[in-house]
Amino acid sequence: MTDLLKIITLLALPVCASARAGDSSSVDENALFADTVSIAPQKGLVDTAHMKDATEKKGTSIGGNVTVASIGAANRDFLTHARLSNTAMSDLLVGSLDLDARLIEGTKVFGNLEVDYVPSLDSAQMYSVFMRELFLDFNANRHAYFRIGKQVLQWGTCFFWNPTDLINVERKPFIDKIGSREGTLGGKIHVPFTTKYNLYAFVDMHSATRADSLALSVKGEYLVGATEMALSGWGKRGKPLVLGYDISTRALGLDITGEATVSNGNVMPHIALRDSVLTYDTLRNGVIPRVSAGVSRSFDFMGFHDALTVEAEGFYNGSGYWDNVFADTNHYPVAGPAGLPVPQPRVTKAQFLLASGLYDANYHSPYYAAVFIGISRFILSDLTFNVNGIMNISQGCGIVTGSVAYTTLSNLTLGAMIIGYAGPQGTEYTFGGQSLALRLTADVRF
Repeated sequence: MTDLLKIITLLALPVCASARAGDSSSVDENALFADTVSIAPQKGLVDTAHMKDATEKKGTSIGGNVTVASIGAANRDFLTHARLSNTAMSDLLVGSLDLDARLIEGTKVFGNLEVDYVPSLDSAQMYSVFMRELFLDFNANRHAYFRIGKQVLQWGTCFFWNPTDLINVERKPFIDKIGSREGTLGGKIHVPFTTKYNLYAFVDMHSATRADSLALSVKGEYLVGATEMALSGWGKRGKPLVLGYDISTRALGLDITGEATVSNGNVMPHIALRDSVLTYDTLRNGVIPRVSAGVSRSFDFMGFHDALTVEAEGFYNGSGYWDNVFADTNHYPVAGPAGLPVPQPRVTKAQFLLASGLYDANYHSPYYAAVFIGISRFILSDLTFNVNGIMNISQGCGIVTGSVAYTTLSNLTLGAMIIGYAGPQGTEYTFGGQSLALRLTADVRF
């Protein structure tokens, strides 16, 4: 039961009621700072770039939200023996405080402070405090836009899998997170050219201890008719260069997105078995492609325009593990600093992978697919309904979720989600023995 309790405690952190639209408690910075557009509008006959807006005013606002979640989970034995001993429970309380300070000439400051309380953990870990984001926005005469600090970036066009995104330290989880995503420390510059071209660059300072440990991402975005495309590159000392391409367009009433990258070797190390000893494979030569593609469409539903949205997405991960690490129950010695086994208990491949911090959820195997179905006005105008599914095709396992959320006029959102884990024992989505989970939430924004 200890393992099951750990599973649902981890489950509580990334889950929220609205799985299609994103984290209900996070802040949509694109909407918050909507005046900094991706494609600058055409200038008129009068150049107003150096003119100050007389209506600009300074202002500071503070908001946030409080979310209470209760998680119940059942292991695989519960399916054959419906006993309470095969279940576990966990609770989570998350509070966040958002600072939005707007100054003149497009200068802005944003910060997100989050406090998590998990009573099922021991007293030393019950409370956690995170500064998820804290950054400064400013510009150079509206010709170049800068964002400096800890930030979550929108990098890539696909909804779920973003192979071109080697910046964010926390990926989008399939079961969305209660609370906000962790930001990355660095500096972003955006330079728009007329209405068709944009240049982006990001200097990644996350975990950097010296100037040569910085990472650099660049992207050139251009518009051809109704199709937006971008070429990108990522580089860091000691890592292979990654080149990327992404596209978004609309055809036959469908929204189509795609991303692809190629690199000469793995960016992240792999675990490897050498002479029956577990160690790390730091670099694998050869061109490694990663490709994601998605298609979506909205439909009228129950008299509401575009209330039903269906999205399907697939992912090929050339750097994924072709063998099933989780199915190997053998125990192996671990290589020490000198390449020799250390005198400690042997571990399985899965235990070594998880302990090393190299497990990348939903990016572990070569082939994946996902479907997201959302109804924004389900029976009632303030009721949403979502059914989502993800499958690790390589291992024959998956997760299916169904959720409802009702929002009152006082910004109170009540949600319920059922989560099912499918597949044989010893796969990416079943290695912890989980089978079913139920999560109830209450969220208030202020």
